[in-house]
Amino acid sequence: MFILNQKIIIGGERWFTPMKDLKPVDGLKLLVASSDNDQYRSRNALIRRHIEKMDASLHVGTKEFDISKVSEVDSVDDLLIDNAARYLLKDWKGVGELVNGVEVALEYTAERGIALLKQNPELYWQILAEAASIAQGKEQQKQDTIKKPWLPSGGYRSSGEKGGKRQDGSEKNSGCHRYRNQK
Repeated sequence: MFILNQKIIIGGERWFTPMKDLKPVDGLKLLVASSDNDQYRSRNALIRRHIEKMDASLHVGTKEFDISKVSEVDSVDDLLIDNAARYLLKDWKGVGELVNGVEVALEYTAERGIALLKQNPELYWQILAEAASIAQGKEQQKQDTIKKPWLPSGGYRSSGEKGGKRQDGSEKNSGCHRYRNQK
């Protein structure tokens, strides 16, 4: 009998149904990628460095900080939402617009994803949580795989480890073992 322990995460993406007021949002499904994907992580690191530079130039966290001297700066929220819409949110079902009073489904684009997340900021946090859960699941799968070594050579790590005797009675050893023994 095959026992399935966990849901396998293929490609680091999965569909989920967001919640609103502690209830699933009927008809809405979002395809979310792992927060461990290189594009998201790389761009997120750039955003974090950008924020640090902005804070330093404005003397944030010091006595010299003066909110009245702050001109228009990039909205941190906008940068983070843009990153999530491009690299975490991959597709959707159940999102549309009204055209002449009729609901029309919309194909997913990053720009439309940004609009959805700005209109419904609670979805941003749910997407981040789901993406982190996927990353954690992928890491757990990797750790489970590492714990269960697959030894195709009958339990030996290498053919030289097998040892044994040849038909003529001489020892079977790889050149690697002979070289080590000569030192």
